[in-house]
Amino acid sequence: MLTFQAEMHAQAKLKERIIWLLYLGTVFFLLYGAANEFASLTAPHFSFYFEWEKQVDFIPAFIVPYMSSDLIFVIAFLLPQTRLELRVLALRVLFIVLISVMIFIAFPLEFSFTKPSTESYAFLFKLLEADKPFNQLPSLHVSFAIVFWFSMKETINNHLIKAILLSWLLLVIASTLLVYQHHFIDLPTGALVGILAVLFIRENQNKVLITKFMTPRHLKMASYFLALSIGLMVMSFALSPIFLYFFLCCFSVSIIYAFGLNHLLDISYKKARLIRWFILFPYYLGCKLSWMRYKKSLPLVSKVDSGVYLGRHPSIGEYSKINALGVKRVINLATELPLNKTALIQHRFNFLDQTIQCPKAIHKAVVLIEKHKSDGIYVHCALGLSRSVIVIWAWMLFNGKTNEEITEHLNEIRPDYVKSKYMEVNISLYQKYLNSQLT
Repeated sequence: MLTFQAEMHAQAKLKERIIWLLYLGTVFFLLYGAANEFASLTAPHFSFYFEWEKQVDFIPAFIVPYMSSDLIFVIAFLLPQTRLELRVLALRVLFIVLISVMIFIAFPLEFSFTKPSTESYAFLFKLLEADKPFNQLPSLHVSFAIVFWFSMKETINNHLIKAILLSWLLLVIASTLLVYQHHFIDLPTGALVGILAVLFIRENQNKVLITKFMTPRHLKMASYFLALSIGLMVMSFALSPIFLYFFLCCFSVSIIYAFGLNHLLDISYKKARLIRWFILFPYYLGCKLSWMRYKKSLPLVSKVDSGVYLGRHPSIGEYSKINALGVKRVINLATELPLNKTALIQHRFNFLDQTIQCPKAIHKAVVLIEKHKSDGIYVHCALGLSRSVIVIWAWMLFNGKTNEEITEHLNEIRPDYVKSKYMEVNISLYQKYLNSQLT
């Protein structure tokens, strides 16, 4: 069985740190670039500066610390750190990007000074030309410098290196003025956003957000939706703004997967229900159409044991077939699909599809099966191929079956079930959790 340390205080593996880097780097360039493009299409824009800023010298050498911000972004994520520290860093970066981009779009400002021509550091200044003179307030360089300091100082033990890092980050902040890329007002506002990110997102606060169960598999799924989001953003500029709506939906689903916010995709979750329905409607519709397409080729029910069944999400008319089996309760793992009205008692678990599930949540479902198996219980996800299989597999482990016995049994009753590596990790994590409960 494949293994994975899911504990938040475990050291994040290099692979996980790289995936977070690539994911949030893509999020940053996508949203920052989109805001820049929007500002260029609606230019010219207002400029806000103080008269004394005209006396600030242009110092070409400061292009080096200014352009190093991207390198520091990379280093901050790649430094050895726990999964909790990595999650805090990721949330802070996402907070900064989302808040800043919303301000860029709502209140676009434009840098108004002419950058003097210089032959020094020509290559770096040539790269900087790709950044349009918009996305001014707040300064992301300043916000990131603050967040990266609070993150990196915890993972760097050498005091000399810490001092060098702090000095360099101060140079990065100063460089925003000295290479004529920002006006002064952008600096304190950037600092404010960075400080708010540090204050609002801490290891000992917002535990619901910070400690939500997730794995690199979540990020892999999030990346698929992010890739689709990029395509939709391009189409919104090239074809029609209507694609922005579909972008908002796909991007929201990507964030939900990345940070393990399962409950937000639960179609019956009551908080901000109208807003979520509006944003996520294309996703819900896609899930429904996918279920309608594939359900005809898959059996509804497979008998696991006396009183225990697994299968796919039933249509309203199919509940009568389930009821005829003597089933009184249903464990519904497909919370992204509409809840069909039925006389059967429903227990809903918001498991994200095609991801590694929280062992504790799996165990709750296992205990529920064990408690009510004499009444007849039906465990289903959308198609009865992954999430429901994981729960049934866990229940059989709980009852003393070996993985070999379970594999053989499932191949007999549900041969098309998903056999990917992430399923093995699911089972491995649950076995570890189960052993900890029994000792």
